[in-house]
Order: sequence, then structure tokens, then C-alpha cells
Amino acid sequence: MSDESLTYRASGVDVEANLEANRRIQDYTRRTYTGQVLTRGGMFGGALRLPVVPKPPKRSVLSGRLVAAQGESPEQVSGQIARSCRSRMSPDSRPFAFLDYLAVARLDPDRAADLVGIFSEVFAAPPRIPIIGGETAEMPDVLREGAWEVVGALFAAGSAEPQVRVEEANQIDLSTLQGLGQPTLVFSMDGVGTKTKVGVAAGRTAGLAPDIIHHSLDDILCQGARGIGFMLYVGCHHRDEQLLESVQAAAEQCCRSNGMVLLDLLISEKPHLYLPGEIDLCGAIVGAQEAGRLIQGDSIVPGDLLIGLPSAGLHTNGYSLARKALLERGGLDLDQHIGELGGTLGQALLEPHRNYAPAILPLLADGEPGGALKGIAHITGGGLKDNLERILPPTVRAEIRLDSWQPPPIFQLIRRCGNIPLQDPVGKGMYESFNMGIGLVLVVAPEYSEGVRRRIRDCGQEPVVIGRVVGCADGAQGGGARAGGSPAAAPEQRVLLL
Repeated sequence: MSDESLTYRASGVDVEANLEANRRIQDYTRRTYTGQVLTRGGMFGGALRLPVVPKPPKRSVLSGRLVAAQGESPEQVSGQIARSCRSRMSPDSRPFAFLDYLAVARLDPDRAADLVGIFSEVFAAPPRIPIIGGETAEMPDVLREGAWEVVGALFAAGSAEPQVRVEEANQIDLSTLQGLGQPTLVFSMDGVGTKTKVGVAAGRTAGLAPDIIHHSLDDILCQGARGIGFMLYVGCHHRDEQLLESVQAAAEQCCRSNGMVLLDLLISEKPHLYLPGEIDLCGAIVGAQEAGRLIQGDSIVPGDLLIGLPSAGLHTNGYSLARKALLERGGLDLDQHIGELGGTLGQALLEPHRNYAPAILPLLADGEPGGALKGIAHITGGGLKDNLERILPPTVRAEIRLDSWQPPPIFQLIRRCGNIPLQDPVGKGMYESFNMGIGLVLVVAPEYSEGVRRRIRDCGQEPVVIGRVVGCADGAQGGGARAGGSPAAAPEQRVLLL
């Protein structure tokens, strides 16, 4: 085992490059915005206000399609996808929102931004189609060097004949949102990252579909939305029908159990992009909430408490670093039983991403203590610091007590095998790469803290107060992010780990 310290950057993922790409991408996406967009930079999803929903028997429906293309370059593919989305416009159905997913073995920030710029140029022309979210992913050892996977997710609003069963047509009946005073749709798109490599190596890929579905539900939960529809994309080197059938069956079951319509599922065989045997999964979600009840962190003030909900392991982030530390540096095997983990290494790494919606949505449906939830942060790539910064107003900062919870054994094992520093702002250490056992953070007024924690405990989870909000004397402005994607850069010390 090497004594040299390992970091996320050394494992092949350049977080800073991703952040730089997101800064430029935000400029492009804003050019496509319309008056219906309610999103501000840095949120975990993009929100759009719906037009007036017609009452029965007239029915307004939402459909979704994933769009991929083949081409000699990612620029050519992006142009084909954008033009294909434009061509789908019709008198009865008009594109309402677009999201993109860009994945590459090693990220070139300028080229990633240029690809979104191609989308922006097409969608900013009238009638505009807002680019409401997206994700830029670095996938070493999955995609060929220099290869780019480009996927578009298009949501369209239209009408359906009264006799048509919209569920069978893979559509969402928007009249079901009639109870919301001002219906708003919240969108997000993301992927499971190199967790796919662990699933493929262990022969357990079906769980990857619930992983990305739960991840997506948690993203839109940060604005108080419940999921109503989902689209799943699977890219692969070659079609392994048994593998793909298990993924599809798991996606269908997970959508049903969470009350969502599986709007589209696209499987694309691309041997010129993927390394032999490799796959990638990404998904686009749409959720619903009333405009006046969107959670955006605006009311967070000094004195508010930070309540952490435990994660179920790594969830869907940090796997490039984890694999490097455990498998390469540590020489461990996925089927090896590890005493401190209480099972095999593969089992620990493939623990499903936890879905927090069942515990949190009932709180949001109440007047109190639901109204006490001032902010929700999904702790994904970038760890506690980057993701909490996404929801904090510019006049406050957060202090987190690291002694308020014990990171699960899997994180301690990763750190030992890779000799990874706990914190490394440049190279990205443990706390900058992993959730470290906290998968969701709630910002709650102190007088409601006990009530909120009691309700969450009743749902079988063990929340813990991990810190508090304090004043930020310099009033430094926070950073932004691609809506539904990775965090963008933010000032140092907005979140203090004590």
C-alpha cells in the first residue's frame, strides 16, 4: 500500500475544472430563460411556472423524450440534438423545458461550455425553450479518452383527448395539479457516475436505476417538490440484454413505488464512446410544487439550526476516488468480506442512494412544522461545504461540528487505504469528495427543531443537529451552480467545518 496521499484530483476527477465549466454554462443557459423561470443560481433543480391548468374535460398533459445522436464530434451531436428538439414543436404540443447531460473521461471546461453554447444558440431563438438544468460529469475508465456522451432531455406541454389514458401513453395529466394554487414544475438531470463500474464488476447493475431515481428525487426535494415523472438513459459499449432488462425492470418498479410516470427510457449502444463492458446511467426528473411554497433558502438567518440526515454510504458520488483507494491502493476485492463493514466490500459500495422524500414531504404538507424548513441541501459531489453553500443567502455562513456524528466505517476504510487527507481544498480530500455519512441537511428555525426531528424519527431515520447558521460580516456573495447539477465555485469559508 502506497504512503502517498491520494485525493479526488489524483484519482482522475478535476472538481475545479467542473466548477469552471459551470460558471460559463450559467451564462449560456440564462440566455434561454423566459418569464416562466423561477430558478436562481445555485439551486438543486430548475423551476418553471406552469400556465393556467385547464379543468376537465379538457386535459393538459406533459410528455418527455430523451434525445441522443451519433456524430463525428460532440459539437455535431449537440447541434443535431438541439435541432431535433426544435423539430418536435407542433400546434398541439410545444417544448416546455430542456436539460442536458455531458459526460467525458477527462473534462475540458471550455469545450463543455461551448457544447451548452450550441444548445443555447438554438433555444434562445423565439419561441424560447429554457435550458432549465443539466449535469457535466467526469467519467474516467468508463468513456474512451476524448469521447463525449451528450444527451438531451426535452419536456413538452400539450393536450390529450379525453378518451386517452395518459398513463398508458407515458404522459402526465397536469389537471392532477389543480389543487396547487400556482402550479410549478421543478426539473433536474444527473447521473450515477462511476458507481456503474462497481455495479458491472460485481454483477449487480439493477440497483443503479433506483440510485439515480432516488438521487433525482432528493434533488427536487430541496425545493419542496414531489416527483411526478422520470426519464432514464442508459449508454453502453454493447447491449447486454440481461443486464439492460434488469435495469429497466428496476426503473419501472421504482417509478411506480414513488408515484411517478416513466416518461421515456432510451438505451443507446455506442462502442466508439464506451470502453468494453462499461455503461452509464443518467436521468431527468420533473416534480411539482406550488410557486409560493418553493424552498429557496431566502429566509435563512443566523441562529437557525442544521439538521443532518444519515446517508446510506457513498450514495452516487466519489466512486473514482473510492475505487482508487480501495481496489488499487488497498488491494481489496469487491467480494471480500470486511469485518468492520459487516459484509462484502461490494455490498457496502452498492448500498442504494437513500430516498429522503417519504420522510420530508409529509413535513412540507403541514402548516407547521413544515413551514420551519427554510432550506434543504442534498449532499452530493463536493460534500457538505459546496452543497450547503448553494442554499445560503449571501449574508450568512454555516458552522458544522464534525464531532456531532460518526462517519460510517466505509469512509474510514477509504481514508486508510488511500491515505486521504480529511480536508484538502485544492486536491479535494474526504470532506470535499464524500457525504461522510450525512446525505441531506435541513435548515430549521430552532423553535421547531425538536418537532422536525421527532417527525423524522417516526419515519425510521435518526436526524442529528450538526451545526448552526451564523452571520457573515463581510456579506460575501455565494456561488451558483447548474440547476440540478454540480455546484459552482463559491467564496472560501462560507461553510466552516469545526
